[in-house]
Amino acid sequence: MDVTTGDYIRQPDGSLKRKPAYSPSSPINSIKNTSLYCLSDADLASGRDKSVTESVTLSQRIENFVTDTTGWFSYEEIDKELGLTEPRDKINRRQIMKRLKDDGIIEAHPRNNKLFRYVKVAVRLVDFKAAGKKTPLAIKYPFGIENYFRTYPGNVIAIAGAADAGKTAFLLNLIRLNMADFSIYYQTSEMGAEELANRLMKFEDIVLDEWNFIAEERSRDFADVIRPDCINIVDYLELAGDFYMVADYLKQIHDKLSSGIAIVALQKKRGAELGRGGDFGLEKPRLYLSMDAGKLIVQKAKNWTDPEINPNGLVLNFKIVNGCKFIVTDDWHKAE
Repeated sequence: MDVTTGDYIRQPDGSLKRKPAYSPSSPINSIKNTSLYCLSDADLASGRDKSVTESVTLSQRIENFVTDTTGWFSYEEIDKELGLTEPRDKINRRQIMKRLKDDGIIEAHPRNNKLFRYVKVAVRLVDFKAAGKKTPLAIKYPFGIENYFRTYPGNVIAIAGAADAGKTAFLLNLIRLNMADFSIYYQTSEMGAEELANRLMKFEDIVLDEWNFIAEERSRDFADVIRPDCINIVDYLELAGDFYMVADYLKQIHDKLSSGIAIVALQKKRGAELGRGGDFGLEKPRLYLSMDAGKLIVQKAKNWTDPEINPNGLVLNFKIVNGCKFIVTDDWHKAE
């Protein structure tokens, strides 16, 4: 019979033998001897590797989700998008979100700690030294607006008009004035090919085949199809509700521009000074025109052609012939 002596066991022949790592009465061996399954060291190592791999993968998935978002998002949106249902996944998600917050990649909502947004730190270099050597774009406008307003690369121009006030006629005349010098993309939300062709054929001294621009049907998400270095015309930006969102839509368009410009038509009520969205629509455009039947008003102009002539508040009266030809009845003047 073996006799236990300290860390050794005396054998029947009198020799000593070191005890095994775990004696028969140790708790671990007791567990092993039960019907419960106990992971081996190899199994434990494999489990650790798997846990680390899953955590890294989840971290990457969450970071990809976060960087693709705009505006505020919640835990619930992450869980739904990534299919996180297990408690362990949600615990890991919470830890990952805390790390992103500590690293300044996301920030919490000031009043709702369950909402977050991605902190976008990318900026566009403003090379003002190089810009000082550049001249304005030679864009021509109906009614000679270029005599009062200078157009620079990246500018957004808004024209808000009541129904049948002449917004489309204004935009098509602008195309005709510039299509020989610039690449122009015209996004129309209400005219099909036949209607647009009929409008173009009403112009004098130009046949349909001589028009040189690209027309595309589009009713939403105009920023997705902006050509950064061309003239982009949106006819028109539809706002069914949440009119305050016009500022975001115009900013999205602006952010896609490089050396090109965007001219965006907005709907407005008859007699109203501004289009749908009100003052929110004034934030991004460098030129904002308001059009009613027979009257055009410069609501905002930031780049004056002549520093001595302030175009803000200028009014022009006109009439439209055949749906496309403008005839000025009272040239630019300050409203009484």
